This record gives sequence, structure tokens and C-alpha cells, in this order.
Amino acid sequence: MSSLRQRLVERIRAEGPLTFAQFMEAALFDSEAGFYTRGPGIGQGGHFATSAEAHPAFSEAITAEAHATWLELGEPTDFRVTEAGPGTGGLARRVSEGLTALGVGHELVLIERSTGLTERQRTTLEGRAVRWVEHPAELTPAPGFLYGNEILDALPVRLLQWPDEVLVDADPSGRLVETLVPADPALAAPIVAAVTPRTGGRYAVRPAMVPLVAAFSRSISVGRVLLIDYGGTGAEVHDGRRPPVRTYISGQQGGDPLQAPGTQDLTADVDFGALTAEATTVGLAVEQLLTQAAWLRGHGCELPPADARTEEDWALAGLLDERLPFMVWLGQRQG
Repeated sequence: MSSLRQRLVERIRAEGPLTFAQFMEAALFDSEAGFYTRGPGIGQGGHFATSAEAHPAFSEAITAEAHATWLELGEPTDFRVTEAGPGTGGLARRVSEGLTALGVGHELVLIERSTGLTERQRTTLEGRAVRWVEHPAELTPAPGFLYGNEILDALPVRLLQWPDEVLVDADPSGRLVETLVPADPALAAPIVAAVTPRTGGRYAVRPAMVPLVAAFSRSISVGRVLLIDYGGTGAEVHDGRRPPVRTYISGQQGGDPLQAPGTQDLTADVDFGALTAEATTVGLAVEQLLTQAAWLRGHGCELPPADARTEEDWALAGLLDERLPFMVWLGQRQG
């Protein structure tokens, strides 16, 4: 039994069953043994690779969005560029270097709660002035541009098996198991708004998403928030075509979410429709909600004919594949 599993079992026996969100929080972010806390392999050959590692067009598009924001704000001298969940730090470096080349003076801030990843980012960003914080609430509002790539999908979710909620319990042998309790109607509201729930159907709800994006919004006085992740809107996320919670190890599908907590990534699709519905309550006006492929094409990314493509072109082809469920959400804060 892993030490994290043992501690979870002891917690359950002392406090009662955990919500799936509490379990997921521990599995990913436990201070000693969480999957992200330990600084997992990111990038080609690691536990997972993001679009940021696939092709420079991705960072160039983010740089262009930040540059446009800076220009629209009148080229403020206190412009802040913030990345939430910066992974290896490679994307932040490319965006910051790109902005510097365009003459954009800026403070670079990284929001990171993993000590292991912070150390990796320090190495990647050696030679550049960077400030780290663990939460956006630590930032004083300033004109800026905040972006996050594949961060919302890692926010813990509550899990429903309609019409009940799935909790995590421990059996007498110390094995983590599921148990069902009646679901709070308020918790289930986003599902009811999106689809007609099926009895026994499984659905994930992410209560922490809107509060986190609200904190992102409050960290800038005026500017934009750009969020990129896999998901969709409403029924696209909750129609049951994809498991509500998935696990990954070394880029491959993992096992039961309850097995070996801390050793595999846990993720769930993002309901950008739910975020859009609440955008005005967090001070943001939604400017764009489109596929990653359409967003990149809007920034001039196009492919040469197949017989003339380089290896890098084929990497870009993957990013421009409309079949991939990646979405781009852009909100403006007007102060």
C-alpha cells in the first residue's frame, strides 16, 4: 500500500468518505506524494506532452495575443504576463522572449504550486527575471495578459452517477472503493442544464473552475485571460461519449482512478459553456470561444501540401486537426 493511499485510508476512517474532488486533490497535489507535486515528466517521452511542446506556432499565437493586448492598452510600462500552470517553463520562456523581441517590456509571473516543477522551471528560465506565486490571489492587480494551457482539466471534479454522487470510501482490507450518496441538486445543476441525465450515467462537475478564473480575473486590472484546454460546451462534454474522468501514465491510458493515487494523472474535460455562462460574474467579457485549430489558423498557421511537409509541419498538422477536442477561451477585463 502506497504511503499516500495509506494516509487517505486513515483519513477516511477518521472523517468518513471523501468526495471525488478531495481524492483527486490529494492524488494530484498532496504535499509529499501528489502526481504534480513530485514534478512528473512533461514533454516528449514524459507522462504527457502538451500542444506547447509540439510546434512553435503555439507559443507564437499566444505571444501575438499578448502583444495585441499590450498595444490596445496603450503600451503600459507595468504590463504583466502571467502563465498559470507553466509545466516545464518552456512555453513561458518562448512567449517572454517573443514579447521582448517585439519591444514589449513586461514582468513575467508564473503561478505554480509544485515545488518539483518550480525547480525545473528555474532551470528552463535561467537568465530571465521571473516571479513565482502559488495562487493568483497573491498578485496585486496590474495591466496584463494571463494565460493557461491545460490547467483547468487538472482541477478536481465531483463525480456523479446519476442521480447520486460518487464518494471514495475504504473497505475493511484498506482498498479504496466507491460509495454512492444522493447528489445535492445544486451540484447537479450544470449537468441538468446541459443534458437530460441518464440513470446510472456518469458526469463530472468542476466547482473550483469559476472561482479560480475569478481569481485570474482579479489579478489583472485591465487586459485579457486566455485559457486553452480539451473539452467543449455543455452537451459536448456531458453526452457520455468520453469517460468523465480519465487517467494517464507516460502518455498512455492509465488504470482505475482509485488505484495507486499519486502515480497517474487524473483529468476531466472542461465545460467551457459553464465558464462562459458565469464569465460576467467574474468580470470578464468573452471575446472568443473556438477550437484550437481555428484559433491557430486565425493567427496565420497553414500547412503546405502533404508531399512538401517537413517533420515540423507534420507536428503542426496535429495541432490543426479539428477532430481534437481542444478549445480556446479568451476573456477581456475592462477594469
